[in-house]
Amino acid sequence: MATEADTEFSFDEDDLGPVTAAVTSVAATGRGWVNLIPDLEGDQEPPGRNLFAAIFLSRGPTVPLATVAPSGRGDGRLSIGLQHPGGTKAITRLAEHGLELRPGWLKVGDHPKRGMVISTPDDDPEDVIWWLLTAAHLLGSIPLNGSWTARVYDP
Repeated sequence: MATEADTEFSFDEDDLGPVTAAVTSVAATGRGWVNLIPDLEGDQEPPGRNLFAAIFLSRGPTVPLATVAPSGRGDGRLSIGLQHPGGTKAITRLAEHGLELRPGWLKVGDHPKRGMVISTPDDDPEDVIWWLLTAAHLLGSIPLNGSWTARVYDP
């Protein structure tokens, strides 16, 4: 059974204010999460994947999915995740493109199919969001136009 978002809104990469406010609110309550999904151009459809590729290749979904949530430990940290088609060693590849983990950020996981998970301090949610969206561009297999949908879940 799928969970319905409590709030959904669009935002652009040049104005992260609305999504930063949503992440700040979720972090303050210590519950819920925010999913960030890229809006595709007009009638652009992501390329399909055949069954062989889905089972045997070490790649995640064609369209990236970013998630930001409080750590759940009350420690003032966020858990950020990105499912992406970029394959193995995504965090290493991002660093090669100049997008290193910030000081105090910790790699929790970096799996080619399930994506990467990072623990970050929650003191600069706008920087966390910017980093996550930039990572989605760098690891993606389809062009992203800078327009996104945020889905806020507050169970």
